[in-house]
Parts: sequence; structure tokens; C-alpha cells
Amino acid sequence: MIRVLVPADVAGLAPALAKLPLMERYARTPEALAADLRSAYERGDHLYVWDAGKGAEGILWFFASGTLGMGGYLRLIALVPGATGAGAGAKLLAEFESQVGAASRHAFLLVSDFNVDAQRFYEKHGYTKVGVLPKIVRPDVDELIYWKRLR
Repeated sequence: MIRVLVPADVAGLAPALAKLPLMERYARTPEALAADLRSAYERGDHLYVWDAGKGAEGILWFFASGTLGMGGYLRLIALVPGATGAGAGAKLLAEFESQVGAASRHAFLLVSDFNVDAQRFYEKHGYTKVGVLPKIVRPDVDELIYWKRLR
């Protein structure tokens, strides 16, 4: 089930997410992830978790509007190791699209050039690669811009 993140979720979620290859590549330690999530919570960013009864096992973090003045921006969908393959990612993505689609016609996100699994996932769900931001986050990684018309 998808529910709103509560501050208590961060303590268990951040260390588990930090084990993901993506987080390791970006040097996101458990402490850094926890600080990012706490800061996002305090700002009022949209933060949801996937909770199948064992506590938070995934995160959905997004901005509902403002991207290019046209739509929402998906900051992060990530599932802890062992929580993938049961449709949780697709459900989190659908939640993002539903909330953004209520006010905007477009959804945007970035995917690392090396994250081929994520590229396939978003393309399977109707996203189109529309551009590249070279070396914007790391000097050895390009970020691919994906877009989807929601309505």
C-alpha cells in the first residue's frame, strides 16, 4: 500500500536504500539520504512510501508542478533490495502520475545514463527520452530527460 511518509520511516528506509547500486554510485550514504528525506519532509515535498505490512520498503518523492512551467517532476522512486518485482514500482509511478495529472498535463524525470533497468521501466510506462543533461550531477554520468503527456 502507498501511504504518506512519516518521519519515523526515515530511520529504517535510508540505510536500506543506501545499499542500492544507484545510491552507491552517487555516494548517498544512509546519513546523507536520511538528511535529504528529513529536509524534503520539512519543506513539504511530496513524499510517499510503499508499505506492504513490513514497514516502509520504497520511496516516492516528487514535485507536483513547476517543471519547465508545465508539469511535475519525479525526483525519486526507489525500492529497498528484495522489494522489487511485485509491481510496487509501477504502483508508486501511478500515484505520481495521478497526483501530478490532477493539475498538470506533463510529467518529467531524469534517469542516469547507466541505469538501463530504469530506462526500460519508464519507457514501458509510456515515457519518452527527450534530451540529455551532460555531467550535471557527476562528471562521469549523463542524466537522461524523460517526459510523458498525462492528459
